[in-house]
Amino acid sequence: MPTIVFIEPNGRSQPVDAPPGMTLMDAAVDCEIDGIIGACAGSCSCGTCHVYIDEPWLSRLPKRSREEDDKLDEVAAEVKRSSRMACRIMLTPQLDGMVVRVPPTQG
Repeated sequence: MPTIVFIEPNGRSQPVDAPPGMTLMDAAVDCEIDGIIGACAGSCSCGTCHVYIDEPWLSRLPKRSREEDDKLDEVAAEVKRSSRMACRIMLTPQLDGMVVRVPPTQG
């Protein structure tokens, strides 16, 4: 089971164990990670699961889809190269140890 390390907006590090096949957003919401809302329940329509993936992990993820890019154009926080929508990241054993930073604002 991969362990994902969330860095919450207040700087607190929160490790989360989540089964492969679960989305990063579902893992964050289930563990009440501060700043991840997931208002649309994973349909990539609300922009409330925006995260920053630490650089070493970006190459292990599929590229952003057009749908994800379109939603990132609407988020409240700064969009960076490492920006992703957590609802679009499916957890795999290869992501064990991934560090995910939550921006200070969502929506």
